[in-house]
Amino acid sequence: MVLVETEEKSDKFEDIKATKRRRVRSSDIVDSIVSDKQKFKRVHLCRAKPSYLLSLGPKASRSEYLNRLPGILRELLRRRNWSDASRVLSVLMKGTIKDPCPKMNRLKYEAHIQIVNHSETKKNKADEIGRIYDTWIGQIGKQHKEERLLVWYEQICHFIEHDMNTDANSAAISLMQNRDFGMLPRANLFIGITFYKMWCSKFLKDLQPEEADDNESVSNMSGSRSHDSLVEGSGRDESVCSTASEVSARNDSETSVMYCKKDSHLSISDSGTKMDTKVKLKSTPHVTTSPQLYAASEENEGSLRDGAEFDPTVINILGDMDPWLLPLKPPEDPDCYIKIVNDAYYKDAVKYMRHTLQSPPHVSLAALHPLVHLLLFGGHVDEAMKMVEEMCRKVHDIKPFRIKALMMEKFHRNSDILAKSYEDILKIDPSCVTTLKKLIGMCMEDEYSRQSLIEMIALHVEASFPEPEIWKELASCFSHFVENLDEDRMSVCLDDRSGDKRNQQTYSVRYNPTPKMFTSTLWALRAKWWLNRHFSPEMLETEIKNGMLIGDWEMMSYKAACASHIYGRDFGYVTKVYELLKSSNNREFFNFLREHRRNWNKIYNFE
Repeated sequence: MVLVETEEKSDKFEDIKATKRRRVRSSDIVDSIVSDKQKFKRVHLCRAKPSYLLSLGPKASRSEYLNRLPGILRELLRRRNWSDASRVLSVLMKGTIKDPCPKMNRLKYEAHIQIVNHSETKKNKADEIGRIYDTWIGQIGKQHKEERLLVWYEQICHFIEHDMNTDANSAAISLMQNRDFGMLPRANLFIGITFYKMWCSKFLKDLQPEEADDNESVSNMSGSRSHDSLVEGSGRDESVCSTASEVSARNDSETSVMYCKKDSHLSISDSGTKMDTKVKLKSTPHVTTSPQLYAASEENEGSLRDGAEFDPTVINILGDMDPWLLPLKPPEDPDCYIKIVNDAYYKDAVKYMRHTLQSPPHVSLAALHPLVHLLLFGGHVDEAMKMVEEMCRKVHDIKPFRIKALMMEKFHRNSDILAKSYEDILKIDPSCVTTLKKLIGMCMEDEYSRQSLIEMIALHVEASFPEPEIWKELASCFSHFVENLDEDRMSVCLDDRSGDKRNQQTYSVRYNPTPKMFTSTLWALRAKWWLNRHFSPEMLETEIKNGMLIGDWEMMSYKAACASHIYGRDFGYVTKVYELLKSSNNREFFNFLREHRRNWNKIYNFE
C-alpha cells in the first residue's frame, strides 16, 4: 500500500517537472521572438532616425556626442564635404531640437543654408532658403529679441539679393509691426537699411555708373557694407558673433559698398591699396561754399515731403565723388533724378536713418555712411556735413573722419581744416598711405608745413613698413628742414662772466646742431626703435637680396638717405648701401644718396 502511494507521488512529480520544462521552452521561444522583434525595430529606427543612436548609450555618451557634432560639422563645411555635412546636420538638428541657444541655432541654420546653396536640386533655392529663415525665426525664443531681429533682417537681405521684392516688402512690414522690436536700438537701423537696399534695387539701372560691370549684383550696389558692418558695429552679444564667421551663408565681400574702390586713386578708405607712384595728386574740382539748401531738421522733413530740386552744380560734383563714399551716381536727366529722390523707398530710408542717429554711438555709426549717401543724393549737403561733424565728436572711429575729409575736398575746401581732417585720420589709422600722400601733395603746393608733414610720416613709419616713395619724401623733408630752419637752431644767451652788474650786459649766440623738434623724448625713442625695426643688419640683408633679384634698389637708397640725416653719414646701413650703389650701375640712386650724405646732419648719436 505504501509502495503504491509512493509511485503515484513520483509520477505526479515527474508530470510537474515535464510541465515546467515545456513552459520554460515556450517562454524561451517567446523571449527569442521578442528579442528578434526588438532588434529589428532598433535597426529600423537607426536607419530611419539617425538621432535614435544617441539614446542607446548612457546619458554621458549622448552629451559627449552632441558636444562633438558642432566641431565635426564645422570641419566638414570647411572641407566643402556637403554630403557628410548634411548627414551630421540631420543628427544635430534632431538631437538639439529643443535647444534655444542662439549660438547653436545660428550654426545649424547657417549650415543648412550653405548646404542648400551647394546642393544639386531642381527646387527654387531662394524660396527654400526663405523657408529656412522662417523656421529659424520661429525657433528663437522671445527672450532673444536681438538675435531674432538680426535673423529677420538677414532674411530680408536674402529676398532683396534674389529680386524677391514682394517677399522683402512683406517681411519689412511685418518687422515694422512687431512690437517686440519697438525698443531695440537697431530696429530703426535695419528698417532704414532695408528701404535703402530696396531703393537701390528699384533704380539700379538709373543709378549704376557707366564704368561699373553690368553683372554686378544688387548687393554690391546696395551700399554701406549692409550686412557685415551692421553686425560688427551693432554691439550684439558674444554668442551671436562667435559662430557667424564659421558658416556664413554668403560671401561678406559681396555686400560691400566698395565695389568701385579698385578704380579710384583718390580713395582713403583702404590703407593697404597700392597707389600711383606719383605723389602729387591731381586737384579735384570743388565749390568754395556749399549750397545752402536746408537749415533745420524740421525743414529737412518738409523738403523730403515736397521733393528736391535738380541742381546741375551739385549733380556734377556728386558724379565726381569718390566711389567709396558715393558708389551710386545721380543721373544727369532732371526728370529721372526727381523721380528717384521722390520715391517712397528713398523717403522712408532717410526717415528711419535719421531716427537711428538718436541711438547709441555703435548703432548710429553704422547708419552714417548710407544716410550720407542718401542726403548727398538729395542735395542735403549742409545737413550731411553737420551730421558727420557731430559723429566725429561722438565716436573715435575712422569712418566719419574719412567721410568728412572726402566731403570737404568737394564742398568746403579749406587748406587748414582739410589738413586737420587728414591728420585726424592718420592719428586713428597711421598706416593709411593714401591720406599721407594727400598731405604730401598739399605740402608740395605750400598748403601744409614740412614740420607737420615729418610728424605724420613718422607716425606712418611707426605703424607700417612704408613704400620707397614715403622714405624718399621723408629724406627730402629732413634735408629741406635742416637747410631752411637754421633760425630755430640758434639761441641767444645772456653772457655775464665778469660778475659786475655795472658792466654792460653782453649776449652770445650759440648754435644748436639739432633742430628743436628732434630734441623731444618721443623722437629719441622713435629713433632708437627704428634702429631695429627699419635699419637692422638683418633688414638690410633682406633688402639687398630683393634688390639683386628684381633689380630694385630704390628702397635701400631712400632709407639710407633718411638714415644719413638721423644717424649720420658713417652709420653702418648708410655706408654699406653707399658702397653697393657705387659699385653698381644705378647712377640715379647713387647720386641721390651722395647728395644727401653731403648735406647730412647727424641728429642722434647712439654709439
